[in-house]
Amino acid sequence: MIDRLQYNFSDLPAYEPVIADTHACLSALLERLELDAVVVTSQDEFISEYVPRRNSQRFALSGFDGSAGSGIFLSEATAATIGSPRFVLFVDGRYHLQAEAQCDKSRVRLEKLELGVPIWSAVVRWLSAHASVLRSVAYDAQRVSVAQRDQLLEGTREASLRWTALTAREVDRAIALPGWQVDRPIFELPESMTGTRIAGNVTMLNDRLRGHLRAPKARVCWLTCAADDLAYLLNSRGYHMPYASSPLGYLFVIGDQVALYLPQGCEHCAVEVESYPKLQVFRNDLAALGRFLALFDVDHVCYSADTVNCAMPDALRRVWPVARHTSYSPLEAMRVSKTPQVLDQFRDAFARSSAAIAETMRWAKYGEAGQRHCEYDLARRINDAYAARGAVGLSFATIAAHGPNSALAHYGAASRDIVLEDGELILLDSGAYYESGFATDCTRVVLRKTDASTAAQPWQREIYTIALKACIKGLVTRFPAHLTGAEVDGAVRDVCRTRGYDFNHGTGHGIGIHVHEGGVRFAPGSNYGLVPNAVISIEPGIYLAGKGGVRIENVVIIHPDSQDENKVGFENLVAVGYDWDLIDIDMLDDAERGYLREYERHCLALGNNVTTCPLL
Repeated sequence: MIDRLQYNFSDLPAYEPVIADTHACLSALLERLELDAVVVTSQDEFISEYVPRRNSQRFALSGFDGSAGSGIFLSEATAATIGSPRFVLFVDGRYHLQAEAQCDKSRVRLEKLELGVPIWSAVVRWLSAHASVLRSVAYDAQRVSVAQRDQLLEGTREASLRWTALTAREVDRAIALPGWQVDRPIFELPESMTGTRIAGNVTMLNDRLRGHLRAPKARVCWLTCAADDLAYLLNSRGYHMPYASSPLGYLFVIGDQVALYLPQGCEHCAVEVESYPKLQVFRNDLAALGRFLALFDVDHVCYSADTVNCAMPDALRRVWPVARHTSYSPLEAMRVSKTPQVLDQFRDAFARSSAAIAETMRWAKYGEAGQRHCEYDLARRINDAYAARGAVGLSFATIAAHGPNSALAHYGAASRDIVLEDGELILLDSGAYYESGFATDCTRVVLRKTDASTAAQPWQREIYTIALKACIKGLVTRFPAHLTGAEVDGAVRDVCRTRGYDFNHGTGHGIGIHVHEGGVRFAPGSNYGLVPNAVISIEPGIYLAGKGGVRIENVVIIHPDSQDENKVGFENLVAVGYDWDLIDIDMLDDAERGYLREYERHCLALGNNVTTCPLL
């Protein structure tokens, strides 16, 4: 385990399932319940993005451990009729190569989705297309969101499938999934770090709920199980899972009353929240929670259908049978636009992370005389560099990729056996948490050059320079304020496309308490606008399978343009120099050269340059 920072999980036993055994065990469950298939997600009951292996049904049944990808497990008879392996796994472009490398083709059928095709839509289409042999299908109600469940049922309505909700962890028990246990405290942050207090958050939440419902006197219960919702509303952190600073649990708000339910797996966590005395805590006791909620007369239940599992809203229907359920949560919008205090925390965190990354990339490029280094050493090095600057945890699993592995957009092995060799591309995508628990994220690529005679190949210089030009396009353009994330994505992506390249991921994702924050994003299909004070990445890439890849990622704050109120500009948070051995200066226009000259001058002044810039 590479991560040895304060909030790490290095003491967890390794979990390496035998796929043949998990298949056999789940087959027995399907036979007993007379099911033709069961939908298997990459999520836990909190609908988390990054789920540890030991709590991932999808990993246990496929061997694939990427952050996104769901599937369908088929009964033996159904698989034979279709002529398919037992597990059908759907992955997006970030994980095509990784899933192919990790999965046994005799047991896992890969469905590689094109850019812009949502995983869940592909799952629904596949089920409908095979409805003639799929009559009875199940889903795990604790690991499927309300929106996903609704899409399953609606999308297969004409297929007349018989759906079964599994509500008692049947799949977990069948495959002997180890599960998740944490006992770290939930602790409150000072207002000086966040600019908010719990009381103010609760008041704003209620005001927005009633405004949305257009009912000033509505009696509303708001529900969430999204970990970053808990962290935001309670102004707290917990570090309950790897690569997340947030706590786990379910949160209920009824007026000024707040109930925190800690289910199995986190029921022993201390709750050190003193500023809000009306907070009630329930520990793995649904009956006690139900009795408390039943004290209130509620006529509206609100939650985000995308981020709440369908088991808990179904349980609330038994508490308030006539209450109207509405898919609405204001928390996403409340989080996206950061307070001045939070933006200061981001600036400080990225300043420390930038110094750590620049130091590590110089080491990755030039090495140490007479020393052999591997991918694992690179991941170890950035971990230690973050720690030296006060980091308390990683914000995601470090990607330390050498040579052909750099073409895997989310490569996660960091092998001890793959030596860093001269003339190869080395990609480092990493991030950390500091005291305030806001995530950082940055990607840089260098050419390994321990021998001064080593030179970049033409293809390496080409893809690096084009990716850099695309990143600069995103960083410097003053975009019309009315644009959507999809339009910004298109502007950046076109720099690559006009030169014959593209990338199978979005141009940028929101960043906040988690490294991937819902809401604002630069990606095909994103209708979300350019929210002032949002923090977001700009990370175009070019990946050549079997050769190598480049991704250049900076992170910015969106600001209204000071000279034109109809436009927005981006404040760059990352100060890590580029590798000038990989830049073809002749491919840069005058504006790009001017930008890079000032950027490298700034990095040099901070000690964060990686190579000597010939423009200075």
